[in-house]
Amino acid sequence: MTFSMAEFITDLRAVAKQPDAEAQVKGILQAAIADPETLAAALPHYPENDTVLYEDDGLSVWHVRFTPGVNVPPHEHRIPAFIGLYRGQERNDFYQLTTAETLQHSGYQVLEPGDLLVMGVAAIHAVTCVSARPCCGLHVYLGKLTTVERSLFHPQTHARMPFTEENYALLQQLIR
Repeated sequence: MTFSMAEFITDLRAVAKQPDAEAQVKGILQAAIADPETLAAALPHYPENDTVLYEDDGLSVWHVRFTPGVNVPPHEHRIPAFIGLYRGQERNDFYQLTTAETLQHSGYQVLEPGDLLVMGVAAIHAVTCVSARPCCGLHVYLGKLTTVERSLFHPQTHARMPFTEENYALLQQLIR
């Protein structure tokens, strides 16, 4: 099987606003990552770690790369999120918001190539690349991620703060 990014995005656009969009997106992404090596060979090298491949009001498709040892602070997406890993190993730590100020760790999942993670609108997670090689994945969101008002959470105090590039960089410095 070969992979075509244009066909992948076309298929996702066709289902993004359907009543069963979440199930259909899951199936499309699962098929794309089923053969991680074939997918990796079909994709170009993206120079940026976060590359928006497609975005409209109902759908965002990103290629995301985390280098070894990178820690992404706890954050939320506030829209359905699908992560399909095709390279590396990534640990996702999950949190629940118990009050407006407190996060409680609720578990974790380690993704391997070919694994799919589905998160609902209330999910809060932190990510760590735990492999010796970069973690690479296709991320699909049912909404326009770049316009969603999201939050980051301080890794020690769990204080909520707006998800901005500045806050993200600040929190990454704290958890290195």
